[in-house]
Amino acid sequence: MILKLIVFAAIGIFIYKLMGGKLPSIPKKRSKPKTQQPDGDTLVECSKCGTYVSIKEATLINGKYYCEECV
Repeated sequence: MILKLIVFAAIGIFIYKLMGGKLPSIPKKRSKPKTQQPDGDTLVECSKCGTYVSIKEATLINGKYYCEECV
């Protein structure tokens, strides 16, 4: 009985080493990033003067949007 246990353990270790020392795993589903990229029609507020401009016309500096007049 103990001999069978030793043989099965040796076979298990051999298979483990044969697979590169990694156990098989189920791939995780990738979730969408929480921050969404704004599209071109999105309006953003200028950090300096407070006017709203489209994101195409705005300039992003240090994480803040500025209109063309304030840059």
